[in-house]
Amino acid sequence: MSRQRATKSRTSARHQQLAQAAQVHLPHTCDVAVAGGGAAGLAAAICAAEDGASVVVLERAPECGRTILATGNGRCNFCNADLAPSHYNDPSYVRRVCGATHLDDVLGFFTQCGMAWTQEDGRLYPISRQASSVRDVLLARAHRAGVILAPARQVRHVARTSHGIRVDVLGLYSEAQPHESLYAGAVILACGGGEFPGAQELGLRLSACRPVLCSLACEDGPLHVLDGRRAHAELTLWRNGNPLLHQRGEVLFRDYGLSGIVVFDLSRTAQPGDEITVDLLPGMAQPKAERLADAARSLAGLVDPAIAQVITPLAHKGWWPQHMQAKAPYDGTGQLRHSLQLARRLPFRVTGLADPKRAQVTRGGLVTSQFDPSTLECTSVTGVFACGESLDVDGACGGYNLAWAWKSGMVAGRAAARRSRGKDPHSC
Repeated sequence: MSRQRATKSRTSARHQQLAQAAQVHLPHTCDVAVAGGGAAGLAAAICAAEDGASVVVLERAPECGRTILATGNGRCNFCNADLAPSHYNDPSYVRRVCGATHLDDVLGFFTQCGMAWTQEDGRLYPISRQASSVRDVLLARAHRAGVILAPARQVRHVARTSHGIRVDVLGLYSEAQPHESLYAGAVILACGGGEFPGAQELGLRLSACRPVLCSLACEDGPLHVLDGRRAHAELTLWRNGNPLLHQRGEVLFRDYGLSGIVVFDLSRTAQPGDEITVDLLPGMAQPKAERLADAARSLAGLVDPAIAQVITPLAHKGWWPQHMQAKAPYDGTGQLRHSLQLARRLPFRVTGLADPKRAQVTRGGLVTSQFDPSTLECTSVTGVFACGESLDVDGACGGYNLAWAWKSGMVAGRAAARRSRGKDPHSC
């Protein structure tokens, strides 16, 4: 399909989605209103509706679940076999929300959705390897539960009134952008991505937001010619000469810097000015590496030959970035040994995120201490709940962020349904 035809097709699909969104009637009242129709919002809506609540999902995009389609390179790594709280930036809070049954609860939820999955190195994918499978089973279950999905509607304000919680909405399904409102017994904030409608009016505190889990831009240098090459390596993040993190996995060299899952994980911590060294021989003892290099009289048997062809002439010239001289001096033991030395500590200096708009997650958001971890209800505003990326919780690559979205959505949805009916949200 030509680019012009593809653009026309996308435009046509969008018009159709907006037309369908315009047909959705927004009720004047409901038990639970969910602001955000992504992963956490859909999980919350399903659980609230199945607990007997009338539920409306308000989503800014022309269709609900759209963000799910972009996860895992379109395959949707929806969970991980190891959901230890240590994989998150706030492990104590995650532990209190998710408990000891985090994995079982997520897998049980998707079993009830009718989805099968498979595992690759601990990462769980739908057996179809298609993100659309995850989105479609969620939407089908939401429809069965009676959830009203109202896409192309942007939540502008959330405020408590004598009649309940008022949610003001801007319709994006027409050029007129009509204003709509509904009253709910409980509201779940599941927007994420730096969107927090009503936070100021409700007096909620926010931590600063920034994108994480994306590629890193690095200073220009001769190693940028490795663009497109991949390698299994161990990366070390340095700050002021001190090692901060070690990550092992596949790295993708790009002309702007570094990419790959291992780099995404480092992006949660890396700052401009930090240094990253890449060891292309992870886990191999140095004496063994030296013997093999001496036997072959090159690095070709140890690393990708295309990478060796770049490293070797740099080593022969005694090349090393000025700011790295103190860490790996040219020790005069020979060009081959220096080539090996360089292969074990390829140096890069971080200048920032390569493409923040393509980041997988936004760090920051609603301060977690404001929300009861057993229900995710705001401790200062009764009836207001939060889940997923709207809270200041983020995890490493590998399905952790979606696993948090599902479980936190389940917790918030069930508690909100009870609150909307005047019951104690802590009750079973």
